[in-house]
Amino acid sequence: MTMSKDAPSPGTGRGGFTLFEVLIALAVFMLAVIGLSTALDSALQAALEVRQRSQCRQELESCLAYCQVDLPGDTPRILEAETNNGMRVEESVVPYPLTDGKGREITGLKKLTITTKLGKQSDRAEILIYRP
Repeated sequence: MTMSKDAPSPGTGRGGFTLFEVLIALAVFMLAVIGLSTALDSALQAALEVRQRSQCRQELESCLAYCQVDLPGDTPRILEAETNNGMRVEESVVPYPLTDGKGREITGLKKLTITTKLGKQSDRAEILIYRP
């Protein structure tokens, strides 16, 4: 039995990966890792925005309840972010002109405006308060 020069001899087949195959596998793995890290970063940013929006809404509701008892004066009441856990709150009251069905002005009606801001998120509420 004679062996031709073109046929590999038994036991000399490919035994491992070439450098090129390893580089291709590493490139595919790197792309998958980059995709996953981008998705994780996006999810974390979305969670942060939802948390900030929730905190703004909670602070806004708390300020509404407080202001119904103790209205700010003629000048706006401002809580700066540095003294309020990073959240800026502005409360202001202005007279709200309104007339009844007979054209008479209703006195004692005021518009309370509260604005909260935390990071990129902000929220605003306006409510009419009657104090004769």
